[in-house]
Amino acid sequence: MWVRVSLLALALALAASPAAAQVFRWWLDTGVQRALALAPTQVDALDREFNRTLPTRRALRREFDQASAEFSDALSRGDLSDEAGLALITRVEELRRRRNAARSRMLLQMYWLLTAEQRVQLPGLVPVDSVLRQPAPP
Repeated sequence: MWVRVSLLALALALAASPAAAQVFRWWLDTGVQRALALAPTQVDALDREFNRTLPTRRALRREFDQASAEFSDALSRGDLSDEAGLALITRVEELRRRRNAARSRMLLQMYWLLTAEQRVQLPGLVPVDSVLRQPAPP
């Protein structure tokens, strides 16, 4: 029974994720660059770090999306045993963990490229929830 409740909760969480969001490279925005007084070398370093990790993060996103789709399909079919459901949940959540960890590592590396003053100012310039993501334009 608890597996079925977990399956339902996970399905709802997956359905609510903003898969259509676009990346917002805030460090390339001239207004943010001026406000933070980013040096050209910092902008280049931030962009290099973002691009260095991009292939891994994209691969993890594809794996996560595929596992999520498999899970949704299995739920739609309604033929999941508790054991199979638990295995799918474990796989999806492990991929989510790996994806989030890769993103967090990248953000930490980018964080250290900023000065202490820039780190304090950044949240006021770029909303925390859109540091890397913002809605796609209409």
